[in-house]
Amino acid sequence: MFKKVLIANRGVIAARILKTLKENSIQSVAVYTPGDEKSLHAARANESICIRAYNEIPEIISVAKKYEVDAIHPGVGFLSENIDFAKVTNHYSVFIGPGTALFIKMGNKVKARRIAEEAGIPTTPGSRVPLKTEKEATTVSSSIGYPVIIKAAEGGGGMGMERVGREEELSGTLSQVKAQAKTLFGSEEVFIEKLIDPNRHIEVQVLADSYGNAVHLGERDCSIQRRHQKLIEYSPADISDELRKAMTDAAVTLAKAVGYTNAGTVEFLVDEKENFYFMEMNTRIQVEHRVTEMTWRRDLINEQLRIAAGEELGYAQDDLKGYGFALECRINAEDPDNNFEASPGTIERFIPPEKKNVIVDTFIPQIESKKDAYHISTAYDSLLANVITWGKDKKSAVRLMGQVLTEFVIEGKEVKTTIPFHLERVKDL
Repeated sequence: MFKKVLIANRGVIAARILKTLKENSIQSVAVYTPGDEKSLHAARANESICIRAYNEIPEIISVAKKYEVDAIHPGVGFLSENIDFAKVTNHYSVFIGPGTALFIKMGNKVKARRIAEEAGIPTTPGSRVPLKTEKEATTVSSSIGYPVIIKAAEGGGGMGMERVGREEELSGTLSQVKAQAKTLFGSEEVFIEKLIDPNRHIEVQVLADSYGNAVHLGERDCSIQRRHQKLIEYSPADISDELRKAMTDAAVTLAKAVGYTNAGTVEFLVDEKENFYFMEMNTRIQVEHRVTEMTWRRDLINEQLRIAAGEELGYAQDDLKGYGFALECRINAEDPDNNFEASPGTIERFIPPEKKNVIVDTFIPQIESKKDAYHISTAYDSLLANVITWGKDKKSAVRLMGQVLTEFVIEGKEVKTTIPFHLERVKDL
């Protein structure tokens, strides 16, 4: 196992990774930018170094070399799916994630669709190659029927996608998504899929080692979203056993087909008749991984470390079992009454609840007075905390979530959170 790991990220995921490092007595090196020095990952790591930006690859590698780390964990976002970062990391230490070949295979959604099709996994009707002209877009859309959705081939995180309801909207939306794709992902490659509406967004957690072993740890329902960004996730999903087996089998089949290693997530859309369609594969840990940890009793960050260190899984699918029901609410600094607009400001009281069967992952220290106030900036995403509850069944987990959200104290100047939204929404689960 590694002796020293650098966390190349910030916020909730950085604090989450640090927990597992400490539990395993692994030395930690944190990087942070000005304004983040109070964050828990910076304050509690064994060593903390200020850098200019979290995506500054040369600077992060310089820190890794100086402090002689054995491995780098990229967390989510930022550098977690950056092939250049993974390559240079592996030159000096170990990238905690899949092999770089997987970024090429699964990072581009068009290529991933073709690989899924070749593995016999259902995909939504759509273009098999990136669209070069408006005429090609019109031909594909007419053949599969409206509504359709245009997506950035290199996209992720719910960004770079727009719905098209009729042909008159196609030209303008195509140009819009191409521009978004170029700005956000550096490539204006786009493709079109049939829009499955209504749908449920269900994903399967997989783990695979370097020895050909691959397993799944059940599924998560991530259908409650805003602007394609997840807000609430839970496991198990409300689906039939037949669909569950078909989806989890498909996810493991795909992982083996591409020679996947480490933790990954295979995402599907499910229609009203329980037909499922491959959407994408996330080649990293997911924000919502705690939901799976609570139901399947496995520390996924620890499993990532083990696999990256060259260990075998050490267990088969029959050795794994899900227990009860887990639910996660993402607490964002956003105003749910104003179209979830970002709500930055200063937090003057921040007291997370502490209860049995509850996890609160956050990067914000407990704040009980104004003198310890914490400023929330618009420079980064709005996620303040993930709240996860577990119960022996769905009803008890949902009831516990309602209690926990009511007790969570977040007060300050101008800061609004999504807690009121969550309190209303979980009643309908």
